[in-house]
Amino acid sequence: MQSIVDTPSHPDIASSALRWRRLESHTQQPLAKAAAWLRSQGSLTQQLLQQSDNQFRVEVVSENWILVEASDLARHFGPVAPSQRFWSRKVLLFGREQAWVAAHTLIPEHSLFSPLRELLELNTRPLGEYLFSHPELLRAEMDFAPMDGAWGRRSLFFLHRKPIMVAEFFLPALLAELD
Repeated sequence: MQSIVDTPSHPDIASSALRWRRLESHTQQPLAKAAAWLRSQGSLTQQLLQQSDNQFRVEVVSENWILVEASDLARHFGPVAPSQRFWSRKVLLFGREQAWVAAHTLIPEHSLFSPLRELLELNTRPLGEYLFSHPELLRAEMDFAPMDGAWGRRSLFFLHRKPIMVAEFFLPALLAELD
C-alpha cells in the first residue's frame, strides 16, 4: 500500500502502487461512515462544506501538462495516442484548516477543446463546484484504493461528452472526523 501520511509527495492517479478496483473486492474495508462517503455519488465539495461548517478551502499543489505513461490508465479515456497530453491538477482540500482530501484530476487535451477549457482557470475554486453545477454531468462507476491510514476513490466523469478523471484521497484527519 502507498502511504500519503507525513510525506511531501501528493498521491498520483497513475501510481503503480495503487490497486484501483471495486470496494467489495478489497480485503481491507473502510469503517461504515467512511464507506458511505467513499461511495457517495454527490458533490464531495458540498459534503466537505457541510462537515467543516463552511470552513473549507482549496490549495493548489500543482497544475501542469503531463504524458500518461500507464496504459491501463490511458485506456479509460478511449483510444489515445502515447503523445496525448493531459492537464494534471493536484490540490489539497482543507476543512477547519486540516488537510482532509488530496485530489488529482487528469483531463486529456482534447477535452479542453470544449467549454471545459474553463477548468484551466479554476485556481482555488473547487472542481466539484464546477462539475456539479452542470445537470448533464455523468459519472462512471468508481474504483477504490486503500493506503496507509487513508482511502482513495477514482471516478471518470463526462461533461459535454468529454472525459475528466478525478481521484480523491480521503486523508486520516477526515476519516477521524467521520468516526
